[in-house]
Amino acid sequence: NDMLGHIVIPPKVMYEAKGERISYDLKGENARGSLALRIRRATAADVRFMKDYKESEKTKGGAPIDQASQKASQSSGGKSSVASVLGKNKKMEKNGLLPPIAKYKARPGPDPRRAEETTWMTEKEIDTEVMKESTQWIDTGSGDVGRLFVEVLGCEGLPNLDHGGFLGNKTDAFVALVFEDAWGQTDVISDCLSPRWLPWSKRSFIFHMFHSSSELFLGVFDHDDGAFNDHDLIGRVAIDVSNLEPDTVYMLTYDIFPSGNITKRQKRGTVTLRVRLETDDNRKLLTSCLRMPPDVYVNVRTKKDYRVIENVVKGSVDTQTFSMAVLKSYRDELEEYKDVLLYIEDAVITLLFWRGHFEIQMGEKTYLLPIHSLVAFILGVFIVERPQLMPSFFFASIAWLLMSTQLFRRHHPNPWKRCKGFHELMTNLITGKGYGPVRITRKQNMEKIREYEQTWLERKVSVAAASEAAAKEAEEAKIQAQKEMNEIGDTNNDLSTKKGGISIDPIKKLLAPVQQVLGPVCQIIRYVRNIFLWQECYLSFWITVGSLALSIVCLFVPWFFLLRWTSRIVVWAVFGPHMKLVDIYVYTPMENMTDEEKEEAKRLLTMKRAAGHKEAVLKARTEREDAEKLKVMKKFMFGKFITRIPILKPDRWVDVPLPQSTAEPHNPPPLGLADLAMKEAGYHRVRVPGQHLEGTMIPTIESKGFTEAPVGQATKKYGEKESDSAAYAKIGSLVVGAGVMTYFGMPFISSVAENLLG
Repeated sequence: NDMLGHIVIPPKVMYEAKGERISYDLKGENARGSLALRIRRATAADVRFMKDYKESEKTKGGAPIDQASQKASQSSGGKSSVASVLGKNKKMEKNGLLPPIAKYKARPGPDPRRAEETTWMTEKEIDTEVMKESTQWIDTGSGDVGRLFVEVLGCEGLPNLDHGGFLGNKTDAFVALVFEDAWGQTDVISDCLSPRWLPWSKRSFIFHMFHSSSELFLGVFDHDDGAFNDHDLIGRVAIDVSNLEPDTVYMLTYDIFPSGNITKRQKRGTVTLRVRLETDDNRKLLTSCLRMPPDVYVNVRTKKDYRVIENVVKGSVDTQTFSMAVLKSYRDELEEYKDVLLYIEDAVITLLFWRGHFEIQMGEKTYLLPIHSLVAFILGVFIVERPQLMPSFFFASIAWLLMSTQLFRRHHPNPWKRCKGFHELMTNLITGKGYGPVRITRKQNMEKIREYEQTWLERKVSVAAASEAAAKEAEEAKIQAQKEMNEIGDTNNDLSTKKGGISIDPIKKLLAPVQQVLGPVCQIIRYVRNIFLWQECYLSFWITVGSLALSIVCLFVPWFFLLRWTSRIVVWAVFGPHMKLVDIYVYTPMENMTDEEKEEAKRLLTMKRAAGHKEAVLKARTEREDAEKLKVMKKFMFGKFITRIPILKPDRWVDVPLPQSTAEPHNPPPLGLADLAMKEAGYHRVRVPGQHLEGTMIPTIESKGFTEAPVGQATKKYGEKESDSAAYAKIGSLVVGAGVMTYFGMPFISSVAENLLG
């Protein structure tokens, strides 16, 4: 208990402090070191947190927010193996003289409002009930960019992961969902390989969004009781939210696989869900991806839940741990990128031979115009005559390439493999409004899809055959070259002793570093691929817009003038006669410095470096302190097990909805004042805050009230949005003004500079 020192903080400093880090040197006899602290005035949230913290210390429990989080993550309906064997989920009901009717027990339970009617139902009645609107919602997550409505409807063809299937003990299925900083899971449907989640069960979630590129991760599990029995992953899927149109109801069916990165994936059933995206401002949704994706983490209290989230997000195969399957998958992935040569070949042939690709309707006939060939020819002729336009042409080529791939995807016969178009996103940017709901029918364009896929399959086979033939020729040439070298003989005349011996290192030590290198390489290639192919459509759009803007700006830059005067300045500054004075008064005195002067200069340089190093150390220490504080606070509030949630698409495989998926405009029925008021008030909703924390000293949860109704705006005040004509007028005036100023201003500035400097 010896005193190491003391500090005195002036009252004015405490009153004016805003939570920044303040450091004071300790004072007193033989005092050394410093004390760092943060000070700011306590808010109501701080007082409430300290009160909750003291209560949790007494009860040895978590933060009160954890109680709300458990409502989203806890499932009901699981059964033990004994209960599954002894229980009864199907019965045959007499139907007079007709064959008996098979009825199934509603799981996890009947509708509380119609218990007698919904306890036992036929398969058709269950399917009818499943399609009805959900009655209970979990409203969770942070962000105000948009809201994602997800209803898990059912699964088909799940494998039985429980023992004793012939006795009725089958897979107890539930679905876990992770989106940004929130997660939840459905009720458990026991002993069923084709489970259905009924509208009164826990199946519906509203995720608040803060980044437009986020994916919805979904995993199907077999529920196992007991703290030491992990839930078994059946399969998972990563759903691309960026291609969803607002005000559209999607019925999506996906194949599920244990992993999204392994070469040989085995299908383990399907999952069907109903999804809808809502946003109050499409411009805000579009611009949300301009900021860097934040580091998003989800905390849970138990290791069992932690493994569930890890499997949902990353799959059953851990790519961070050495595995021959992972290493082989990386190799196969890199080899598969040679298929890009097919697209490049197709694009070059279309460009060179003026093949039509742009559809134009004239009467009853459709014509294909070679727009890309025409543009390339005009630009090529223009660039040859005016080489100063090369920088502008470079940036325009990037935009042109992205526009071409976007056009290619927009014309894909499979509507689920298309992306949002440049024109659509530009409309969102200018007007802030959506492009309108979409309609996709069941198995739309199936014949064209089969023809398209067959064509590309044949091309891949031909390319693979050509590659194999080329590899065989290369191997034969290598063998022939080796024979020739053997005939020549060894010409190495090194007389030193050669070192021998064999390696006893295990294969892991040899190949694990290779896997660690290939992992980041494949990840970077995936990001580039997703942007190039408009899988990350918002990022692709902004890169296209930025390239177009730079190409236009570069048109008006006087490159010859800048090059000429930059060269003049360099020549005069480096090779001019004044360099003799530099030699006399600067360089020569430095060479003739005494030892004392050299030591003094070295000391000053060391002090300067030490000051910069001290500043860098302080900055790094502050960042570590903030990260540690955030980590400890998240552990206290949400649990000690942490999973990082990726924002940009990390998987090798892109999950695409199956052909039976549909999309149609969302036309909600009109609500009366009472129903609207109940919906606005959050009736039939449970609000679970997301895990995104704000602040440094006592971070707080980003609050989003659950009174944001998906339809109706009675309790919210919305400003009048500008009309389309006003938005177009603003953009047009900016473009015209910039063009006029550039066209008349740049020549004037160049002329004045020429007269003054020339």
